[in-house]
Amino acid sequence: MSIALSATIRPSRLLAGLQFAMSAVLLSTSSWLLQSADSLGFSFSLQHVLAIICAIASFALIVQPLRRRTGLRIDVTGLGQIRLLETLPDAEAGSTPWSDAVGEVVQLRQGSTLWPSLMVLRLQAVSGRLTTLILLPDSVSDDAFHALSVACRWVAASQATHDALSKDISPWVG
Repeated sequence: MSIALSATIRPSRLLAGLQFAMSAVLLSTSSWLLQSADSLGFSFSLQHVLAIICAIASFALIVQPLRRRTGLRIDVTGLGQIRLLETLPDAEAGSTPWSDAVGEVVQLRQGSTLWPSLMVLRLQAVSGRLTTLILLPDSVSDDAFHALSVACRWVAASQATHDALSKDISPWVG
């Protein structure tokens, strides 16, 4: 069985919805804090500071899902090399051959989470740039989600084995 795959990752609507819901909670908390601070009669208090912090956090949560509108394509070779490419959100996986693809070769790093319905991939490029991908089942097709999960588990296991054989400290042991 080969772990080679090519999957197009779309921005998750579920994650964006959760971020907007949390933003609404923070805005309502900010409003409540401002109303309760005014009833006490203080001109400026800790409640005002907390209200401002909640409003800033709410704004950050609204802006974050709107910021990344491009899609990504992740390619994994049979040997476990991972390449990350920026694409249009509606691009097809495998539309550009591996040899013609221009992207970054990345390595799966410690702190990546591989759960049955959530993957948080920490990918580090050769240049040192760290990319964190939060993948929910609506980010990719069901088959691609499962195949990517299996491939990432295989890559993590092979990296741990390689590090143990070379007597290096494994990046998977904290």
